[in-house]
Amino acid sequence: MGNKNGKKEAILRAAQEVFAEKGLANSTVSEIAKKADVVDSIIYHYFENKEDLLFSSIEELIEKSHNELLFHFKGLMGPVSHLGKMVWFHLYQNDFSSGDARMMKNLLFECRSNKDFYSHSGYKALQRYAGVMLAILKKGVNEKYFRDDFEIGIVRDMIFGFLDEESLSCLAYREIDETMSDFESIMALIMAMIGIESDEASNNMNPSAPGGAEVAKIDKASRVLDAAVSIFAQKGHRKTTMLEIAEKAGVAEGTIYEYFKNKQDLLYSIPKGKFLQYQARLKRVFDPKDPLEKLRCFIGEYFRIFSTDSEFLSIFLCDIKLNKQFYNTEAFIAFLNTNEMLYEILNEGKEMKVFRQDLNNRVFRNLFLGSFSHLAIRWFVLERVTPLKMMSELATITSLLCRAVTREVENVFENI
Repeated sequence: MGNKNGKKEAILRAAQEVFAEKGLANSTVSEIAKKADVVDSIIYHYFENKEDLLFSSIEELIEKSHNELLFHFKGLMGPVSHLGKMVWFHLYQNDFSSGDARMMKNLLFECRSNKDFYSHSGYKALQRYAGVMLAILKKGVNEKYFRDDFEIGIVRDMIFGFLDEESLSCLAYREIDETMSDFESIMALIMAMIGIESDEASNNMNPSAPGGAEVAKIDKASRVLDAAVSIFAQKGHRKTTMLEIAEKAGVAEGTIYEYFKNKQDLLYSIPKGKFLQYQARLKRVFDPKDPLEKLRCFIGEYFRIFSTDSEFLSIFLCDIKLNKQFYNTEAFIAFLNTNEMLYEILNEGKEMKVFRQDLNNRVFRNLFLGSFSHLAIRWFVLERVTPLKMMSELATITSLLCRAVTREVENVFENI
């Protein structure tokens, strides 16, 4: 429909300001029309209803933010630099942003708490923006700046959830005055999860270096096993060929026979390795002195407790957690108290020198809660994964979070 005399732009600008200040429920079409200097009926020429107007308002702001982010990328080289800049850009918008960026933050919380948003074109704009992060992570994996043993989509959700929690702690419940000061701690946690250690990188570059040949050998066998699991699960053992496994693992077919006698031996090597891993993990459950295992148990139980009460979880994620009024209630204090056990585990881990000494408990809490919120929304609100997939993703998240607290990271900002 035509946009005579810029009326649509005026309506969108008025809607952005009103919704950002008062929220969807407390805003009326009449006050938006008055602010845009149009009659109420004109709004319905361009938008179906108040929700459509809200979602369209955020769509325009996201596109602006997307273009601004790409501008900031100019002159930067390498995926680590781009990842750092994208994190910095989000924090900058919290602390020193223009009115548009601050409005976008407020409107995003409002939109994401509404299930109808996920079927609107405004959500597609958000997906395009999130696609920038996916592209950075893929590039980092391909160029061997980042590990290749994680699901890129999960890490993207964890990072965006992490940044959401930082925004909430600053803009909603004022736990901190600014988020930019957390930049180094945030990047250290992210790079601890996904970055390649310097010794791994050197071994990849020089397999003949001390220990390099052995590392390469173990890596090839592991890749073959991972490829076999993937293809066996998809096609079944009988219909799978060794050539298919070799191609997926990125090795020559003959290489497989250096580690496995035949396809049958390869098949039974899968559970053997898994059961040995499970035995080691089960033994650690009975060791109360191990803070890393305590953290694993805490993460698992946190997800399980909420997932067994999915109705409450849906209400909490959509109607409560993204509502700024929640952060002024006694319920929010009770919510924060549930995380005290996490702090105790982190402090114990640092005292025992199992966890990094520079670990910022509050920032890690935001990583944990943000990861939980983003994954839980996809699992229980959008219902896009099966129960088996949930278990697999939870295992991945747990490993990444434990890696974040234990792995020392040097020169995180070397390329930023």
